[in-house]
Amino acid sequence: MRMPLSMALGATLMVTGVAATPSVAAEVGPAGSAGSASSPGPAAMTMRVDDVVVTAKISLPPGSAVEGSIVGTLSITHNGTSAAMRSGRMTMVDPEGRDLVGAQFVASGTADAWTSNVPLSADAASGIYQVSVVAEVAITTDDGVVNVPIRTSNPVSVPFRAQRNIPMIWTSPSSAPAGSTISVSGAANMKNLGTGDYSPATAQEVKVYFDPAGDAPETLRATLTTDARGYFTTRQKAGASGKWRAEMPMTDAGARAVWTITSAERERNTSLRQGSVSATQNGFTAGDHLMTHDVVVGLAPVQRRVDVGSLGFSIGGKSGWVSADSRRGEGSFPDGFRVQKELVHSGVGTSHVTFTFNPTLPAGIYDLGIRDAMKACSAPDWDENDAASGASNCTHDVLVQDSTVATIVVKRASTTTVAASATSLPGSQTITLSGGVRKVQLVSGGGAQDKPAPNTDVKLYFDPAGSAAPVYKKTVTTGTNGTYSTRVVTSTSGRWIAKYAGTSLQASSQAAVSITVG
Repeated sequence: MRMPLSMALGATLMVTGVAATPSVAAEVGPAGSAGSASSPGPAAMTMRVDDVVVTAKISLPPGSAVEGSIVGTLSITHNGTSAAMRSGRMTMVDPEGRDLVGAQFVASGTADAWTSNVPLSADAASGIYQVSVVAEVAITTDDGVVNVPIRTSNPVSVPFRAQRNIPMIWTSPSSAPAGSTISVSGAANMKNLGTGDYSPATAQEVKVYFDPAGDAPETLRATLTTDARGYFTTRQKAGASGKWRAEMPMTDAGARAVWTITSAERERNTSLRQGSVSATQNGFTAGDHLMTHDVVVGLAPVQRRVDVGSLGFSIGGKSGWVSADSRRGEGSFPDGFRVQKELVHSGVGTSHVTFTFNPTLPAGIYDLGIRDAMKACSAPDWDENDAASGASNCTHDVLVQDSTVATIVVKRASTTTVAASATSLPGSQTITLSGGVRKVQLVSGGGAQDKPAPNTDVKLYFDPAGSAAPVYKKTVTTGTNGTYSTRVVTSTSGRWIAKYAGTSLQASSQAAVSITVG
């Protein structure tokens, strides 16, 4: 039979003696005592030769700390005055069924403790090793020296796991508008038990968790498998700022590994815009994902950030740009307007540019283009075993270029107002709603102004108090001075809402006034 050992790292093996003469007996009891059959204890195996009692155990290194060899420490307690090692060693059978023979026990530098070093082959595999110990110690007593044989009665199953690392994880990009799809990617490696060298951790399970900022709990987002390069990736909508955690769970073959990184999600109040582009060159593929949101510009300029996240296992180069090109001409720009900004690379897989829009630029749709001299990644070189080595072979040039990866819509702002002739009513009553619409518009001679908007439709809705949805009531049109006035019957408490729907060039706007009835 074989005795299973706890899968915890840092195993301790209990060993027992075997009778060599009728005067030798083995008993189970607490460590350091002769013990009795009525009080068995799991701490150690105790054995007796004549009046000499010895308790022995073998301690092994943590299963993920093994490199080139496994050193076991045999330590004993006894009722003599001193002890010496006469002979003995530790032996093992590896997961491939090969016998491994350790060196003779030598003094460890600690009293009553000796070590045996079992060398491992260069191709030593992770997994369950069967460990045995055979030794003989000489115990000095007041009556002389007694030789006590020690050995494991059965091989003990001990897991030795390869050290697994996730030395590199990144999000592409690290900051993005709310609702964007980002990449969470990483690289993992595994240490060879025999040589200590690192290689890609292939076909390893990786669980990706997200812990949003605030009180919401962490959730499992993806269960992945590393590829032949040790890479893993998933596309995710974070839904908030927070921390991403990648974990390789403990297995018989590998130790648990965890890495955490933070990403940020920025608030937005206009429509999300995003698109992707990729290219293949010399058998390697690289790509970018662009994320931004629409612009509503008043009289003051508005800055809009465009985030760029690398797709798959590729990273932005040291040169590149993003462009915004209007589809129509207007005002001082009858032939349209184009702006181009150099990419700002702020980490692995993440870049951005910032555009400034003002009301004199053409309104409408802008095409977002990109030119990015990227690097695609092959299998990483883990010689250094650090974070940078995960991207050490991201050296393959791929030019990613497209003039229309995504679009962004720029509209000039509008303002809608509404007021009521009375806001507190004793019962059902007819009241007057009045207000107006103003729009930011180009003016002759250049520039822009916030001006009243004549002949503009305004839709009126009533939103009753409670959970009921707003109800459309009527449409009014502003006069030549951009204002409107209309009479409405109000019988319950709620809000009157005035909405201007906007156009392809002008942003919508709305306002509300609360009424109390009764």
